[in-house]
Amino acid sequence: MRYVWLTLLLLTVGYADTIRLPEHFTAHFSQTVTNPKNKVIRYAGKVAYSGNNLLKWTYTDPTRKEVCTDGKEVLVVDHDLEQTSAYKIDKGFDLTQILKEAKPYKEHIYVTQYAGKTYTIKLDGKGRLESVAYYDDMDNKIQILFKKMQYGKGMLPASIMKCDYPADYDVIRG
Repeated sequence: MRYVWLTLLLLTVGYADTIRLPEHFTAHFSQTVTNPKNKVIRYAGKVAYSGNNLLKWTYTDPTRKEVCTDGKEVLVVDHDLEQTSAYKIDKGFDLTQILKEAKPYKEHIYVTQYAGKTYTIKLDGKGRLESVAYYDDMDNKIQILFKKMQYGKGMLPASIMKCDYPADYDVIRG
């Protein structure tokens, strides 16, 4: 479930006094998950977003995993386990609504509510996504930092946004 919220969350990016979504972006990311007992797990990888809520996370550390979504379904490919899991997102994902409701909190910092959670979004000096923080359903603090953020126009090729996996991987539908 952490991947579902993470995937949905990171579609929020923007400029100036309002948060706007580019047609696509790519970035490197680092993610920390801190549990209520202050145990920390760190992840790293790359992320790609392309219009119409297509999002792909490619985790490279500490494990190799891909997470793809179209805002309605999430596909998680765990290469270490040779397993693929597909989940429907119960309430869908309304990116426009999230962006509309995000309110400036401090300079370059916005706060928004979505599905009962509060998200803190930080933009860099150029209005690009710099970090996102929130608490997940298990009270873990999630913080995602972006580096080498690149915004662009037009859709990314479908082949880049797809999670591929070998035919012999176990497939779980939830």
